Amino acid sequence: MMFRHEDTAPSSTDPVQTGYANLATLCQVWAERSARGLPFNPAQNSGHRPLMSAARGHVEDAVALRWWGPGKDPHTNPQTGSTPGSRIQAAGYCPNPTSWRFGEITYTGAGGAAGTPRAAINWWLNSPGHRAILLDPGLLDVGVGVRPGSADQSVNGADAGTYVVDFGFCQQ
Repeated sequence: MMFRHEDTAPSSTDPVQTGYANLATLCQVWAERSARGLPFNPAQNSGHRPLMSAARGHVEDAVALRWWGPGKDPHTNPQTGSTPGSRIQAAGYCPNPTSWRFGEITYTGAGGAAGTPRAAINWWLNSPGHRAILLDPGLLDVGVGVRPGSADQSVNGADAGTYVVDFGFCQQ
């Protein structure tokens, strides 16, 4: 499956474009992982539903509240106190596990190509902590959330995009 929307930011006026940005982000996550010989789960070509729910809920809150920025933790919602683990569990991921783990990567950018799925992927690959999660061979389940707009109140402008990807491993 190939999407040519990796260089287009999600659009607040075009929900179809935001859907394409979600799919383009997911495809690029799988492409980066498979290019390095990492496991690919073809059953999840549209994402893992509970992880998608967790990622989408977090990205919606992030754009609405706009708390991300220097010195701020983009993974903890300041209004609800939710964390990646609490959101992922609340979404129904991996009930009653014998073993489970998760990771979350986030990005927000605006202006030109900075708000695109490709910009998010490039940023994650160039950030050691985010790269480690993105390329962790043990995190097989993936859920993507993308929204137009910035999660950082100091960043404004056209073509802004905010991205959350939740990864998980579940053994029951």
